[in-house]
Amino acid sequence: MKKIMFFLLSVILMVGTYSCIDYSTENADCYDYLTVNAKKIATGDTITVAVNDYVLLEIFDANQTRLNGTFYSSNLSAPFGTGKLGSITYSNTGIYKITVTTSDVAREFLVYIKVVTSTDYTLKINGNSITNGSTFKATTVQSLMFKVVDANGKVITTNFDFGNGSKIKADSTSLYYADAGTYKFTANSNGRVILITIEVTKATTDAIVLISSSISGGTINATLGLRCSTIPNFSSSKITYVAGEYTGFGWNKYIVSDVANIGGIDYFKWSVNVIGGSRFRLSWIQLKDGQTSFSYDGCNWSYDTSSIFWGASDYLYYFYLRIVNNTVVLSANAN
Repeated sequence: MKKIMFFLLSVILMVGTYSCIDYSTENADCYDYLTVNAKKIATGDTITVAVNDYVLLEIFDANQTRLNGTFYSSNLSAPFGTGKLGSITYSNTGIYKITVTTSDVAREFLVYIKVVTSTDYTLKINGNSITNGSTFKATTVQSLMFKVVDANGKVITTNFDFGNGSKIKADSTSLYYADAGTYKFTANSNGRVILITIEVTKATTDAIVLISSSISGGTINATLGLRCSTIPNFSSSKITYVAGEYTGFGWNKYIVSDVANIGGIDYFKWSVNVIGGSRFRLSWIQLKDGQTSFSYDGCNWSYDTSSIFWGASDYLYYFYLRIVNNTVVLSANAN
C-alpha cells in the first residue's frame, strides 16, 4: 500500500512540474513556463533566429511572476546568464541546445536554437541606424523616435521595451527619458530581437537644445528648442516670433506656436533642414502686455547671458549644427 501511495505521489509531482507542454490555453495548474524572445514555448521546441540576433529567455510561474534561473548553451563551457533574464547571440549558423534550470526547485527546460543567415533588420533612432548590441547616448530633453526596418527599408511592426517600464507595440514610436540613467532597450520584431543600452545624462538647461535629428547625405534635419523662460514675462498664450539667418541665406521672421514640455522644461520647438556646418543667428520676441502689434519697444526680447550661445554684443544667439561621426552636434563654434 505504501509503495502504491509513493508511486501516485511521484506521478502527481511529475504532472505538476511538466503539465505545461500545451500552451494553447492558460492552465492554472502549470507550475512554470519558459519564453524565448517573449514567446511561450514547450520544452524540446526548436526556435529559429538569425546570426547575431539576440535570444532572450525568461522563466515564469503560474502567476506570471518571473523566476530566477541559470542559462546554459551547448557551445559554452559556463552559463551565459543567471537571474531573471538570459541573453545570448550566435555568430555562426547551426543548431544549439539551450538548457535552463530554476534556482528554487530542480526543474529543467530544454530548447534548440536554429541559427540561420541574417535577414537584415535595423533599428533606427531619429533616422540613424543603430548597431545591435551598441550603446546609444541621449539626454533628458532629447525626444527619440524609434523604428525597425528590413533590408528594403520597410518598417516592421515591433514590440518596443524601453527599459524604464514603458512598452508599446507599434510601427514607430517616440519618447524621451525624463530621468538620467542606463536603460536596457529591446526591439522584438517577429521574434527578431535587437538589444541596445541607452545611456541618458541629465541635460543642461542652456537656452538652446537639440531635441532630435537625422542625417541624409550631408544634410541635417533637426528639431531644436529654445527655453521659454529666456523671454521675460513669457506667456504661452502670446504670439512668439523668431527672426534668424543661417549660412548662405538671408533673414526670415516666423511665428512659432509649438511649445513642448520636455523633462519638465518648456521649450519653443522649431525645425531646420540645412547643410552640416551651418551657422545660425537668432533673436526671439513676444509682445509686451497690452501691445497689439510689433514694435522694437513693445516687445520682450529673449536673452540668457549665461548661455554659451549668447552674443552679448548684438543681443543675438549664435550656434552651429555640425556632423561628427555620423551624429548631429549642436555647438557654440564651428570646431
